[in-house]
Amino acid sequence: MTRMNSSLLLENPLAKTIRPYLGAVRRRLRSWPARTYRQKEELLKDSSLGAQERELLEKVESRISPGDGMYTGDGGHYFKVGLDAIRCIESAIDAAELSSVTRILDLPCGHGRVLRFLVNRFPKATITASDLDRKGVDFCARIFGAQPVYSQSNLSKVALDAQFDLIWCGSLVTHFDADGLRGLFHFFARHLSPGGFLVFTAHGERAVQRMLNREFDYDIVPECIPPLIASFREDGFGFANYPGQRTYGVSLTAPEWIHGETEKLGLSEVYFREHGWDNHQDVYGFRATALTQRLKEI
Repeated sequence: MTRMNSSLLLENPLAKTIRPYLGAVRRRLRSWPARTYRQKEELLKDSSLGAQERELLEKVESRISPGDGMYTGDGGHYFKVGLDAIRCIESAIDAAELSSVTRILDLPCGHGRVLRFLVNRFPKATITASDLDRKGVDFCARIFGAQPVYSQSNLSKVALDAQFDLIWCGSLVTHFDADGLRGLFHFFARHLSPGGFLVFTAHGERAVQRMLNREFDYDIVPECIPPLIASFREDGFGFANYPGQRTYGVSLTAPEWIHGETEKLGLSEVYFREHGWDNHQDVYGFRATALTQRLKEI
């Protein structure tokens, strides 16, 4: 019997029909609870973990949603990134001398890569999970007990009545153009409680070097990379759309550019660590001031 050419098989209508189902089966098998539990247990053996980090990791839920795009099968890295976010938040809180955290917003929460750590690090806090991915929000509410809020592309339409002592925003600033970022910063300022604290991550020099070294293209077309970097070098900000997208893409932001935008909102920087999250994204910490509060009243 002659073997069917693989390219012809891929063009087969039946193959096209079943491919999504096969993908779903692979994702479900990859995130099988027993497997992700073992991956967390292996990480607990890592001698580089401190005693408090190990204690926190032991408490963390090991179940991972099959729909979690941040999980590619490497549970060790997945949990490490979540734990590293807590390290960043802890360092920023210490710098801000924040004494009490009772209300937390995780935006975008995804399927809880960081939120699973937040609920154990701040067990008495009320935590709100918000994302455009509704299945991710539902997972965070069901598994971690978070308050669910579905986000929208237009953040002014997001139904959030609360103000927060701590807002964590991991890898969202990295995807907006300049106007989108200004809207995002306004959203943060409106929802910070008096003296509240914002921690977010952004692409900086480390992302530029990864592009120049051709380590990672961030899913943008190669010809967009040189003008993106040139704009970043000249203006402190650069943006390139994802192929076929008019709203989202990849942004590069210099500290000076971010300072200029946040200063208008009365947000005071108290923490910065270059490529501090996962040795990749820059980490910023801003505290709301009296000016932030007055701007909310205008």
